[in-house]
Amino acid sequence: MKLEKFSECARLLDPRKGFAEISQVIEVRVDPLTGGVSRINMARGLRPKQEIKGLDTPTPPDCPFCPQNIDRDTPKFPEDCVKGGRIKKGGATVFPNLYPLADLHGVCVFTGAHKLDLDKFSKEELMEGLKASKEFFRIGAERGAIYHFLGWNHMPNAGASILHPHFQLIASRSGLKGERELFEACERYWKREGRSYWSDLAEERNSERYVGEEGGIMWVAPWAPMGAFEVIGFSTQRVSSLAGLGDGGMEALSEGIVRVLRGLWDLGVRAVNMAVYSFPESVEWFSLNARVMARPSGTTTDRAFLEIYGSEVGLTAPPEAYAKVLRSRFRE
Repeated sequence: MKLEKFSECARLLDPRKGFAEISQVIEVRVDPLTGGVSRINMARGLRPKQEIKGLDTPTPPDCPFCPQNIDRDTPKFPEDCVKGGRIKKGGATVFPNLYPLADLHGVCVFTGAHKLDLDKFSKEELMEGLKASKEFFRIGAERGAIYHFLGWNHMPNAGASILHPHFQLIASRSGLKGERELFEACERYWKREGRSYWSDLAEERNSERYVGEEGGIMWVAPWAPMGAFEVIGFSTQRVSSLAGLGDGGMEALSEGIVRVLRGLWDLGVRAVNMAVYSFPESVEWFSLNARVMARPSGTTTDRAFLEIYGSEVGLTAPPEAYAKVLRSRFRE
């Protein structure tokens, strides 16, 4: 049996050690049967975790992502990677993850407010966060890390250890397994059907699953959601990556995300996961896309044996039902 593994090394300046440079090794293992990938960094067991304490959870005074603490308590990139150690765009700041899962793993704090409610985010905050993330990915691409993945875990039941809203950014040379699978599926569809999956999806404007459109970014509830209340937003302008989005596209994507979050709030959702998929080249078969799904409230989870080991999903609401609620937020 061939047991495959390799290591990645993340360099960062540690605020706990006077911003001295440290390295953390991430061991990446590949399952010999399924090709599944595990990323192991034992230091992540030391992550601080903020907890929800009722509806009026106070802002912890020592939150490292709050404005009064962020420069003192968050790490920096080495100077040869990012000049000045951090990326700043308006109110957004990008710095290295103190407990990384890849050699280029950034965190983007996109709002100074320690806010929890999904209906309180603004287009401007999201746009500044996306612009700062785009700069991180540009720097990654210069270093050969051309595959760019943006993730967001909002609230502990979505996987967040710090409550203060932030994106996770991973730039890599070969892409995460989920990225590669999506790219391969899109290319296969294009070769089989003679047209892009995304151009076919754009024909959903007259379906019950259509949600809305903002500046070339269209939102739909997928035919077979991979999570509760899942929504997909994608470029109808054949833009394949965040790097290819101009200011107008950034604004449209941000506005769409905000409208989706407010619609999910209307549905009673309080926690979400989000991912933005980019392909490094402009190709006919792929469009930049964002996916947002709800996570359960409280300490329960919607990930059990079926999802974890069966790679299938059990749901309680069809996409047509929640798309109707979300659609109202695009008519405001």
